[in-house]
Amino acid sequence: MSPRTDVEAAGNFLIPNGTFFAELVIFLIVLGVIMFFVVPPIRKVLAEREARVEETAATSKSANELFAEAEARYQSALEKARAEAAEIRNQARAEGRAILEELRGDAQKEVDHIVAESSAHLRAEADQVAAELREDVEPLAQNLADRMLGVSARPRTSAGHQRGRGTP
Repeated sequence: MSPRTDVEAAGNFLIPNGTFFAELVIFLIVLGVIMFFVVPPIRKVLAEREARVEETAATSKSANELFAEAEARYQSALEKARAEAAEIRNQARAEGRAILEELRGDAQKEVDHIVAESSAHLRAEADQVAAELREDVEPLAQNLADRMLGVSARPRTSAGHQRGRGTP
């Protein structure tokens, strides 16, 4: 073989030499150190993170369910309160109408009493005035009738003459 062929054979990269094996051993040592000392804490942290994410998702789902239940109870209670408020309003209106009708009835009774009392008072006054007018008119009518018939004057003792209202 020629010297050149030896040089080429010694420099052939396909033929392993000691450097390759040394690098391979160092790589395997570094790989082992990484696998035993670096990867387990990272896996532990990732597992914890995943557990927290799952826990958070479960808590969120539970919270959403609780919120939905609370919202349903709130809406139910709100509707119930509105119905009760409407019922109370209707009762208050009915009571107000009843009180108003009662007050109107009382006022009407009072008005009827006052009207009856006033009517009785006016009748009494009317009867009194009518009696006074009869007393006043009777002598005047008698006097006028006497004049018309030409009868002599009678003695004047009627109430009209006593009060000074005699005819001229």
